[in-house]
Amino acid sequence: MKPIATLFLTLALSSFASAKATVNGSAEACWHRASWEESHEGVGLYCVHITNAVEVTKGHSEAACFLTEVQAIAKDTPSVTTNVFVVQTWDKHGLTAITNFYADKNGDETAASAPNSVKYTFRLVVDFDTHAVTKYVEAPARTVGYHLK
Repeated sequence: MKPIATLFLTLALSSFASAKATVNGSAEACWHRASWEESHEGVGLYCVHITNAVEVTKGHSEAACFLTEVQAIAKDTPSVTTNVFVVQTWDKHGLTAITNFYADKNGDETAASAPNSVKYTFRLVVDFDTHAVTKYVEAPARTVGYHLK
């Protein structure tokens, strides 16, 4: 498993070398590299259909997106995070995927069952026609959108 994780991280980090955002996608696969316009964090997005040999013969698959973000906290000290999003809809025009995150009052990740935990929903909307990707962070009080440049 480690070589696959290393390969994925290498692909994700190498994506940040591009200066111009490009969204490549279809009904089969999606990949993207850029940075968030609002926070300037580097972003690598890979969406794939996941299946096995038995299910592929039946035409069944699940889809997931892997969103890797790199933030420079201090000089030469990047923070790299990868979140897995479950694809809700996917067609030739785009896709929508979500993942949930629970945090305590300090913003640290916690279990959903923890007292006073707050649920955040991260929603990715990818439009293949306009080549746009938006990540929405939905919280009980408000929603914030981040756009790739």
